[in-house]
Amino acid sequence: MTMAQSRSDLLPVILGGDISCHAYAREFHEAFGVRSAILGTGFAAAVEHSRILEKHLLPSFAPNQLLHALLELASSAPGARMPIVVSTDALAEALEAIRDELPSQFVLPIPTREAFSRACDKSEFMSLCEAHGLPTPRTEIVRLAGSNAIPPTQIRFPVVAKAARSAGYSHLFSKGFRKVYRMNSQAELDDLWASLRAAGFSGDFLVQELIGGDDTHMGALTLYVDAAGSLRLFSAAQTLLEDHAPTMRGNSVAMVSRPMPNMVEKVAGLLQDLRYTGFAEVDMKRDPATGEWLFFELNPRVGRNSYYVVGAGANPMQIMVADLVDGENCPLVCAENPCLYSLVPDCLLMRYLTDSTLAAEVRGLIRDGRRVDPQRYAPDMSLRRRLDVDLTEWNQLRKFRRYYPRPTESSF
Repeated sequence: MTMAQSRSDLLPVILGGDISCHAYAREFHEAFGVRSAILGTGFAAAVEHSRILEKHLLPSFAPNQLLHALLELASSAPGARMPIVVSTDALAEALEAIRDELPSQFVLPIPTREAFSRACDKSEFMSLCEAHGLPTPRTEIVRLAGSNAIPPTQIRFPVVAKAARSAGYSHLFSKGFRKVYRMNSQAELDDLWASLRAAGFSGDFLVQELIGGDDTHMGALTLYVDAAGSLRLFSAAQTLLEDHAPTMRGNSVAMVSRPMPNMVEKVAGLLQDLRYTGFAEVDMKRDPATGEWLFFELNPRVGRNSYYVVGAGANPMQIMVADLVDGENCPLVCAENPCLYSLVPDCLLMRYLTDSTLAAEVRGLIRDGRRVDPQRYAPDMSLRRRLDVDLTEWNQLRKFRRYYPRPTESSF
């Protein structure tokens, strides 16, 4: 894609350090010809050696340290507008906590505190989906605060268990806890509740019915709502393959864009009910028994795989800057051009596509040059970074051999 003429009035800021941050920087670079500042506590190799990112290492993302770093950055570029994009829910929450202390040159494509709180709570989100005619899996809320006995689930096993708010849970990954659990018995659930309480976790967990279907039944929506509350970006994708490492479960590594025009109005209504503004990503799964998409959660950020939207015909950062920096009243863009988005070698992806029709579609997209990989960006492919990207992508072979050696009907 052709890089735009550089805008000297723009300094994008990215919070995080994983490979998704490079994709955000690439989107800014393609749209505006600018380098982005990245604030992180550590950087993936593909980020560390990037030419389109200016790195700022922080000891932590504690509110006072994040605020200090952002204010220092602002003082170094007094005439610039500075849109901030985050890579995780926890960082979105950290940014929300200090938003009132930031000067006006910062631009925050995140919702208000009230909308943020409602959107981030998976149980609250599911209630909103029900009110707007968007189906969800059967769900129970388990409150782990206190010491009261937790009653047995009424949902038939096997079930799925996961934190209601990922921002208050992700710090436990380092202690061996997983992002998502498949549980086959009440005894397994009871052991999990005891372990979580022993680790000091006092948030809520969700227990959900296990919806059948492998990774190709998963899907995502990428959305942008402008400052006036109108939906300005809608793009949808079907997942082909997810990361199966315990702390990365649910992160897609390959997707195909899909038109889903019947969802636009309902999703827009839900976001308006929330009084939501900014980026949002919605996770879904298609029930193989009924064919309908079930809604799982909303993430208050653009999503780690947002570059598929570029492949489908729209740059999320361009739409956001047009709204919040340039004050343009833009029409709704539905990005739905055919595109394959992949972070893994083609040979690995094809190994997990058991549906012959889907496999043929993917081969056709590769043949027609419709495959996009955000890491492989010609203006940012020094020899060192090319090696980083090659090693990262081929390392996926080892990870899948360890965590998901062959496809299963449920993806577990």
